[in-house]
Amino acid sequence: MTSDAQPSSGVHSIERAVSILRVLADTPADADATHPGLALKTIAQEVHLSPSTTHRIIRTLVDTHLVTQDPVTERYQLGPLSGVLGRKYLSSIGLESVQPILQRLCAATGESTSFAVLHNGTAHVVAQKHSSQALRVDHLSGSELSLHASAMGKVLLAFSAEGKPQAIQQLEKYTENTITSVKDLTAHIEQVKTQKFAMNTGERYDGANGIAVPVLALEQSAQYSNYALGIQGPSIRLTPQRMHELVDACTKAAAEIAALGLSVV
Repeated sequence: MTSDAQPSSGVHSIERAVSILRVLADTPADADATHPGLALKTIAQEVHLSPSTTHRIIRTLVDTHLVTQDPVTERYQLGPLSGVLGRKYLSSIGLESVQPILQRLCAATGESTSFAVLHNGTAHVVAQKHSSQALRVDHLSGSELSLHASAMGKVLLAFSAEGKPQAIQQLEKYTENTITSVKDLTAHIEQVKTQKFAMNTGERYDGANGIAVPVLALEQSAQYSNYALGIQGPSIRLTPQRMHELVDACTKAAAEIAALGLSVV
């Protein structure tokens, strides 16, 4: 056995465990469920693993209190340690106060709202409020955004000090509207810098649009930010005209977040 066999296996197990935690955090319970939580079969289907493999990993998560199981229904939910870690992270960068702002923006627009952070060249959704409408577009907590094919990703490319279109290794084509040329993306990002907002018109998923703005410090000459605020919705409601109409509301909400004193540089 080679010396790197065990570390590789360990990393693989961690990735699977994280996938399970994400499912428990963001996947709605089974439609016919009368109790909260997800069944093992549902979790296995969502993470594309066999029930036996999923059960083995989830038992470890239960033992470490990251996941809890209802002794009656045998369904799984996030455990107390997940809550402790989540609150610790939100508190450490001041994000606890962001959620009410996302909720107000969601209520005012009728669409899902989300907040993303650029970390190590990747955009991560760290807070969100889902629309109450049956037809909606959501970004899940912990999900990673395509920088070139999402409104918040393009905002982060435009306003982050580390954001550079040329640094993206591959501009993957998701739909006919996806920007796949570095030259075109660079020109597009320059436009985003000028107008201080970005739109996504079916560039990641057909029929899913979004608008985003940077969260810029209120008193800062160098306009850099690693945070983006976005609104997402189906293209039948969130048309280009509607997105332009929502720029002001989104910008005002971003200013509220900036006023919280987050480190946005």
